[in-house]
Amino acid sequence: MNNRICPSEELLSAYLTGCLDPELRKHTEKHLGVCTECRRLIAETYEVFQKDRAREKNKALFGRIKKDVWLVGACVSFIVSFLFPKYFAQFLVGCFILSIKWIIDSKTTKMLITIYESCKRDDKNEPDKNHSHSDKHY
Repeated sequence: MNNRICPSEELLSAYLTGCLDPELRKHTEKHLGVCTECRRLIAETYEVFQKDRAREKNKALFGRIKKDVWLVGACVSFIVSFLFPKYFAQFLVGCFILSIKWIIDSKTTKMLITIYESCKRDDKNEPDKNHSHSDKHY
């Protein structure tokens, strides 16, 4: 790649991510139409970006499943309770327990409990406004 004629690798990366202004993008596309070395470089970079995106998607999916493992267990237990009627009650109890565990482990639940406890503490520290008026005689 001749640096006087070919765009820099940073410029090609910006082209690939769509961060170039329209005029520079046209110029880069015109160059890519005639330069096989830059096309090869951009194709290799594109493949790396695609592999990274696929890896991140898989990581996010497995992270979500791991995060909701108790919910998945509860759903499986619920479905299995209908497949094995002899153990219906046992699987439903398992479903209930796993559901409670999912609720307790949920970040949202923890945040709501923290907010609730904070509000309770604030209420205890502030004097009741309604009682302060009842002491006065009009």
